[in-house]
Amino acid sequence: YAQGSTLLNGRSVGRQSIRLSVKEVLDQLEETACSVASDCRLLRIYWYDGIRGGSRPNMEQDLIGQSANAKLRLGLVNSRGQQKGVDSLIVTDLIELARNRAITDALILSGDEDIKIGVQVAQTFGVRVHLLGIKPARGSQSDYLMMEADTCHEWNEASISNWMHIEEEPTDQLLMTPTPVADSGNTSASESPSTHEDVRTIVASAVREAVEALSASDLARHAQFLEDNPKRIHPDIDRRTLASLRNRLDRDLTTTERSEYRQTFATALRTTHAGAPLAEE
Repeated sequence: YAQGSTLLNGRSVGRQSIRLSVKEVLDQLEETACSVASDCRLLRIYWYDGIRGGSRPNMEQDLIGQSANAKLRLGLVNSRGQQKGVDSLIVTDLIELARNRAITDALILSGDEDIKIGVQVAQTFGVRVHLLGIKPARGSQSDYLMMEADTCHEWNEASISNWMHIEEEPTDQLLMTPTPVADSGNTSASESPSTHEDVRTIVASAVREAVEALSASDLARHAQFLEDNPKRIHPDIDRRTLASLRNRLDRDLTTTERSEYRQTFATALRTTHAGAPLAEE
């Protein structure tokens, strides 16, 4: 995420502004692996990431975990946003696969020197290790890790742009823009809405903005999640929209309001995904 966004955008951006086309990146990983070890067949793709304790995988992690020939491996993300335990998962898997003679070659997309010990041990079992980086690899990968690898390879901007997309404006910022409450004659625009109809209008506005901000691929993913989980909105977009509503209403939704909000959201997702315009409230 960091190196790919730097290549495409000129600087590293937060993950909330980055979208991956999961199928395309997995296909490209498999294609690269087969090209650097042409006499081998793919065992599987291991995808390593972090998640906060008690949280669910995000939309992209869900899709990766459900993809054919892919295994999602999750470490933890601490309160400062730092991943913990991910490198040890990579090292452990690499050593165990080598020790059990499950692989003859490994393609690793990483630049972290902490996985060097895994590379060294795997090589003692006869495994050839191929290191993959993102341009400029020498600026983002450990020199010592590159020296340990049997071969080194690099993805350029054309490769990355096939499956990584940078949003111009963070979704969170877009959804947090306050919507003024219409003046009823005895209530100022800055006061919190008091009637059920006021709340419904603000909920409809926030839902419309959230759905219209989705890219076509994200819309399809959220619609599929809703189809698989009819009473749930995916936590990724649910949390952001509830935060937007909290900002607009100056309070959390009640239990009843939250239920109505999710029904409204589900209807909006299905309608937009079907290609129909959202009705104005």
